[in-house]
Amino acid sequence: MPEKQLVIEVMESVIKRIRAYFKSEFKIDVIENNNIVGNVDEIVLHDMTAVIVMRGTINVLVVFSFDTSLINAIYSLMTFDLGIEANEIEIYRKAAAGDVINIVLGHSTIDLQRLDSNGIKMTPPKILNNEKALREMKYTTFYAQHLKTPLGNMTVSLVGSSKLFSANFSLVE
Repeated sequence: MPEKQLVIEVMESVIKRIRAYFKSEFKIDVIENNNIVGNVDEIVLHDMTAVIVMRGTINVLVVFSFDTSLINAIYSLMTFDLGIEANEIEIYRKAAAGDVINIVLGHSTIDLQRLDSNGIKMTPPKILNNEKALREMKYTTFYAQHLKTPLGNMTVSLVGSSKLFSANFSLVE
């Protein structure tokens, strides 16, 4: 399968799974708008960003970047009955972002498993701390999709290049 078609299939699966997860778990509707395809010098990030590396036939960095209002809403919905202390809020906000990307991509591997007979490898989620952009990108953003919800926005980006990753699948910083 040509690389462009592979990336489109991955994004379609991710968006489908985000919609289903947000609707069933949080009662949040998701609207797509303003997709971007091509080379960029940087990806501008929102308040909270979680990344996972998918390896195999599918070889991309998947970036979920959440507006403050959306990640706060998700955090609140995920923890409403836990009695979180004030000094633990940021820990749980990051955990919420990591859970969202992990759950969505885990479900996406069901859609994508036919593309790689050896299986799709994924790293654990990594939360980027206080990053405003991924800069000096010498690789291509294959596809970025902005998503709107009534509670805030997010951007999903698929980024690819072997120069992006170390041998053990961790993000090169």
